[in-house]
Amino acid sequence: MRKRIRKWLGRRLTILLIPHDKSRPIRTSLSLNFIYSVLILWIFSLVCSVFIISQEINYRETVRANKELREKAEYFAKSLAEERDLICELREMDTQLRGLLHMKTPKDIIELGGTGGPSIEDQRSLALVLQSGNGLSKELFQMNLNELERETWERKQSFHEISDYLTYKRTLLLATPSIWPTFGRVSSGYGWRIHPLTAKRHFHYGIDIANLKGTPVRATADGRVVLAGWQGTYGRIVIIDHGHGFSTRYAHNSTILVKPREKVKRGQIIALMGSTGRSTGPHLLYEVWYQGKPVNPLLYVKSKPLFANR
Repeated sequence: MRKRIRKWLGRRLTILLIPHDKSRPIRTSLSLNFIYSVLILWIFSLVCSVFIISQEINYRETVRANKELREKAEYFAKSLAEERDLICELREMDTQLRGLLHMKTPKDIIELGGTGGPSIEDQRSLALVLQSGNGLSKELFQMNLNELERETWERKQSFHEISDYLTYKRTLLLATPSIWPTFGRVSSGYGWRIHPLTAKRHFHYGIDIANLKGTPVRATADGRVVLAGWQGTYGRIVIIDHGHGFSTRYAHNSTILVKPREKVKRGQIIALMGSTGRSTGPHLLYEVWYQGKPVNPLLYVKSKPLFANR
């Protein structure tokens, strides 16, 4: 078999080239073995060329993809740094707000929340890795992202707490008696006194403000009327529930201008001064109650009483 193949490959082919002019023909003789060798070499060279070209294309595509990934990573790293700076500003603002509002530190749920995260060195290394060109750390990115998410959640919880605190303070402010209920002269104060009618020593739960009959009486805080009518020695009385444990009473009125369950605002006229019930003359008995106990109304006014007849 080998002899036949060698014999067949040993055959020779003669190629005759005849020019169109009168030049002599060119004759050459090639063996099949040589022709097959050249053909195989050509095919091998072609395959190698295709392989090299494809590898070059893949390499350039990989370089381009890596460049895009690095640019995206640098963009994300820059965004993370900017977000971290923003978080730091929000943290400082949080601290300042709490200081202005005299609030305590964040709730235990915030203080005892997940702790950890990258150290300062880890945070700095993020930028160094991006600049070094030695590759990017997925773990480092994830670590910074997790820390940013945790801090964002903490700030969100803290600002919710501040918002709730401000809402509470606002409602408390609106519910706290803070203005004079009428104009006139304080004719009797809060505390022990000799009753002007019985001449007996007793505890006066409010203050008496004297003025002319018909002087407007105003609600000293926002609230809801729980009683508007006649009540024994109080005469015509208005009782307002302000919430947060506060309620106020306005007694001895000549006329009542509100109804039970009606909502009233601070400064709203609710009655006119009179001398109904047990009274020696036109005046307003004003009482402030907190958590079911009477307190000195003078503790809840910000200015001295006006003596003008209005």
